[in-house]
Amino acid sequence: METLIKQLDSTVGTDRRMAALALGSLKDPAIVPALLEHLKTETDGRVKEDLTWAVVQHADEANDEILAMLRSDSEHVRFTGAHVVSKVGNPEHFEHVRGLVADPHKDVALKAYRAAANTGGHLAAEDLAARLGDGDDWQRDALSDAFRKLGQGGVEALVARLSDASTAVREHAAEALGYVGGPEADGAAEALERAAADEDADVRLAAVSALGQLGYASDEALARVAEGDDAALAAVARRFLAERVHNPS
Repeated sequence: METLIKQLDSTVGTDRRMAALALGSLKDPAIVPALLEHLKTETDGRVKEDLTWAVVQHADEANDEILAMLRSDSEHVRFTGAHVVSKVGNPEHFEHVRGLVADPHKDVALKAYRAAANTGGHLAAEDLAARLGDGDDWQRDALSDAFRKLGQGGVEALVARLSDASTAVREHAAEALGYVGGPEADGAAEALERAAADEDADVRLAAVSALGQLGYASDEALARVAEGDDAALAAVARRFLAERVHNPS
């Protein structure tokens, strides 16, 4: 064991990876401090992932330190802690990670989206919905993907944001409903059809695109959009309907 721990200090990434995997397989509480120490400072993404796996194998023994990482002044350590929490998926961690969803550091918040979804389930919906419309495309996609993880548990919060005062929020809510897709988001069909008449063109397009990602519950809504006065939206709706004819599922 001591030899493997020393190997974590190797300048060769492959050696560090092999050591991390071997130590994780030992499942010995005595190695937890060394794993956490190296996890916090490792810069090689591949080694870091292997160290994360090793820590997850000792999640119970490392629990207090993992939670302390979420409170760190270092954004790097908070990011790493959220990543570990995401992998562990312990519901008891939700209250500890939910605050990071609003972290001022983009990368920490991005990692916290998945961690909150994995630990809180539907309880994370409102915290996640509060970030709709924020950040760059990468951050927005990560948030939408977190809602996909929530599935039906996040639909109500997203539907509520379809009538938000912010155009960016309405658009992102529609996009996220498309990520969730059907049948989990079939209950949003009516709200998305209303959003397809939004005053903003981007919101309208996002809403129709989301309708196309739902199950057959959205067919009637798509048919009405396809017969509407907006030629561009009608064309999109017809394309989705045609795809369903040729690719039934």
